[in-house]
Amino acid sequence: MNHPVKKTGACAALLFCIALCLPFPGLSQVPAREPHQALIVWQFGAAGEDSLDQLSLEAIFRSVGLRPRRLNPGEIGGPASEPGEVLVVPHASAARMPESAARHVLAYVEEGNVLVTDGTSTLSALLGISPGRPEYVNDVADPVRPDVLTHWPGHQKAGWIKGYPKAGARIVYANRKGDHPLAVILKRGRGVCLYIAPLVDPRTDKGYSRFSTLPSVIVRELGCRPLIIRRAADAYFDPGYRNGYRAEALARMWRSWGITGIHVAAWYASGTPPYDYAGLIEALHRNGILVYAWLEWPYVGKGFWDSHPSWRQKNALLQDAHLDFLYLMDLQNPECMAAALGELQQLLALDWDGVDVAEFTLTGAGREALEGPAMPEFFTGFTDTGRREFSKQHGFDPIELFNPGSRHYWKTDTSALKTFYRYRTAVNYGTERALFRGILNRDREEKRSRESMLTIVDNAVHPEFDDLLGFDMNETVAVTKEFGLTLDVEDPYTEWCRPPDRYTAIGAYYRRLLGGSRFMIDVNVVPMEEDRKELFSTGQATGTEFLQLWQYASAAADRVCFYCESSVYEKDWQLLPFAMAWKADLVSGPDSTIVDAPYTVTLRCGDEQRRVSMDGEPWPAYGDSEITVPAGKHVIRMVQAEGDGRIRLVSMTGELTGARWGGDSLFVEYQSPGRCALGFDTVPGVILEDGMPTVLSLSASGSGCVVMAPPGRHTLTLTRR
Repeated sequence: MNHPVKKTGACAALLFCIALCLPFPGLSQVPAREPHQALIVWQFGAAGEDSLDQLSLEAIFRSVGLRPRRLNPGEIGGPASEPGEVLVVPHASAARMPESAARHVLAYVEEGNVLVTDGTSTLSALLGISPGRPEYVNDVADPVRPDVLTHWPGHQKAGWIKGYPKAGARIVYANRKGDHPLAVILKRGRGVCLYIAPLVDPRTDKGYSRFSTLPSVIVRELGCRPLIIRRAADAYFDPGYRNGYRAEALARMWRSWGITGIHVAAWYASGTPPYDYAGLIEALHRNGILVYAWLEWPYVGKGFWDSHPSWRQKNALLQDAHLDFLYLMDLQNPECMAAALGELQQLLALDWDGVDVAEFTLTGAGREALEGPAMPEFFTGFTDTGRREFSKQHGFDPIELFNPGSRHYWKTDTSALKTFYRYRTAVNYGTERALFRGILNRDREEKRSRESMLTIVDNAVHPEFDDLLGFDMNETVAVTKEFGLTLDVEDPYTEWCRPPDRYTAIGAYYRRLLGGSRFMIDVNVVPMEEDRKELFSTGQATGTEFLQLWQYASAAADRVCFYCESSVYEKDWQLLPFAMAWKADLVSGPDSTIVDAPYTVTLRCGDEQRRVSMDGEPWPAYGDSEITVPAGKHVIRMVQAEGDGRIRLVSMTGELTGARWGGDSLFVEYQSPGRCALGFDTVPGVILEDGMPTVLSLSASGSGCVVMAPPGRHTLTLTRR
């Protein structure tokens, strides 16, 4: 969070699984049935652009959690696929498809299903498409996502749609002038077809080089939505970007986006007026969201900076060190550190679930710090405290590094510069340890179970960051183990314009380094038009690329945190709950649904009165329109009936490992690295933790409540009264 500017066959389940947890207005093109799985007609001998294109279509559908299954072209013309599937026919298959098979595909669509196809083919001709002569495409108009500016990189030619059946049709992509449609949704009987004239992506196998926002078209306009979702994302929140927003409105919005942990910028505590952190924490807990105090020390806060001008960090020009939004303080000064810790302790008296110490370095972790001594206005570490100590240890004042007449001038005395780099690194880790001691000592005194995090900028491919940011990996690992921290790894801004699979290597490196200890990946999603224009079609990650950022990062680490909740497009957030469940599989039969997932997921369902069984036993973890399903393979059955009045688990963070009723009591087993927020449909009268009476923080939520349970693996026993 740097601030640069800063088989298949789903049918019966649809009868009870038709409710959607997110609003999608204006779905005039939605087919008779809601597809929630995908079949892709696969040309196994495809090569070149056709091969990349079909791989890209597969990647797009996978990114939104629709888990496409490859279908041999020879299977077209056989028995019709079950309702609940969207059929994808890439150009590689459509161009080789005989007319008889193409007519069978159209008959399938007309029965009330969905078709997606691209390129010129017999199938497109039968759809009534007249192709236009290929022309150069630069800017693309996107009526579904007008908030996103799309510009194709390079000098690309593409076909367009000269003619198409107008009745019930809607253009979803066109050239910027709007006179050459590139993609259109067509009404066919009771079904719909998305036809895309150019190949979706003939340049990569990722699916976002031309039409990155296709997931919004698939989900919002075609109504193709997986039945399984997941809520597991963390996100950074800076109140300065949400002026005027009520805490309750923010909490409900974030919950609908699948966010379960918010890292709140804590440097407004000394503002005028100070931010209402207590109100935000209460609203977040009421909505089942964990909340972490996000620190950017030595930026303690603008109010702290204004109140203590004598304690400000200094740059090599002996000026106050102000880098971007960071007003840096001299935490090496014992008086400054004591005052900052005192202010922090007042803030931590609130019911925070944890603390995230992010990018801790006296240099500031912005781009400017990476310029080194070449930009003395951003080169820090020259306070009176530091200069005196360094001079005592090394025999010269470090300000001589910037005196061309000195024998220690940095351009000629590289050894002296290296000595100063090592000194700054030692200062960083000394003050960092003092901060964590202050935090954890307070937690022990008050018997709190907060999670402490350390966010670092990854230097695996940039070893020069060690000196420039005062970083040492061995020391970082030692601090992490010494204080039992969760490490959050942020790739540097120089890497943000690489494809999402960059997180695979980062994850592998830190798993080896940490030896199995938990860690997170911090994903930055911010506008970077100039840095991205040669490789990407949008100025920041969106659509398929954004969803793949989650998928690669979550496959590489235990958790994922986005910077930031306000910079990610809202329509991308709305798709994320589907993408977060991308590893889950679902098979529906006439009277049951089988869910197979490596983590806890949520099965969307209707809001009628019902009872739920899982693996043949009554299941107590369901709400008005959702069923919570633990990891593993489970058979779910539902019966329309009124509930029996026993307490139910309706939501949770962390991992659900078991749930059952025993008499009038509910037993819930869970595992969580930090506190676990568990929502219940009513307020329990008695709560036991691992069989013993306990007192837990509880927030009223409608007619029910959210209980904040301790980290680790535990069993809660709850009785209504």
